[in-house]
Amino acid sequence: MSTKQVVSIRPFIRTTHAFQKLRVCKRCGQYTCLWEDHCTACGRGTLATVEERASSRVKRRIARDLFITVILGAVATYFGETIDQTMAAASVSLLLLAGLIFMQKRSFQVEQQRELKRMLRQDEEAIRQGINRNWALVAEARKQDEALAYEMLREIGSLVYNDRIRLQQVALLQSFVLRSDMDLQLKPLLLRSFERLLAEYIGEIARLKPELVREDAIRYIATYEVNILQLHNGIQILTAVAAAAVRKSKYIELFPSLITRYARFMPKDRFMRLYRTLELYPGKARGGLAESVGRVYNEKYRDSYADVRV
Repeated sequence: MSTKQVVSIRPFIRTTHAFQKLRVCKRCGQYTCLWEDHCTACGRGTLATVEERASSRVKRRIARDLFITVILGAVATYFGETIDQTMAAASVSLLLLAGLIFMQKRSFQVEQQRELKRMLRQDEEAIRQGINRNWALVAEARKQDEALAYEMLREIGSLVYNDRIRLQQVALLQSFVLRSDMDLQLKPLLLRSFERLLAEYIGEIARLKPELVREDAIRYIATYEVNILQLHNGIQILTAVAAAAVRKSKYIELFPSLITRYARFMPKDRFMRLYRTLELYPGKARGGLAESVGRVYNEKYRDSYADVRV
């Protein structure tokens, strides 16, 4: 009897850059990649994105430069000995101020990016400590709400490329009843070594959302095929991944051996897609794939398609 939980998982908000997941407290400087409203260190609601923080620093620097320019212009104007000198000093000060404002507006985006890079580099240790605090919160959340714990790990995993975090995510996912309407991931969860839970997860994704099964996932399954065959559902996993691979002719060309071994077990629609692809692009068939597929077709499907023109 299945003990998997029926859960609801919030969609993952993807960002252009990983650092955009970070927020920093403007009061104490603690970093977080989670979605809390108040800083967990000082308790204040002063969290801002790193981009906002960098922008704020640049604006303060701009305000300082403008203030210094105004003061120097005022001093030069005040100490003018004649009306002409005073007017000249005031005119030059205004021109310098206008030029400075113009240049600052033009260079603001560049300066913001420079400040952002400088801030992330200087605060590297603070960022690491903040993420470690976030990770520590996962254990507490898991006792109450495993779906929330997974969502937290998913945020942390977007910044930390760590097999331990990936495996924790996979373990939680395999304790849920997965559905095709869920916002699921695969590529960010691939590990460097064989793990049963990951192999089973890939097999389930191959059935639910085959569009997520790409070259790196297929290569993982092909690499650990012998290990997977030792699992009670190993044949089903390998067949599901091979069936997902026939979606693209590129994968048929890259993994002919894997597809050859499990073509016989594929669902009819997947097998016929493979058969038709090889008819259209015979050059994609390598390593005896075409012959093997032809034999399976003749044994299982030839009669039902005898009158159909492909």
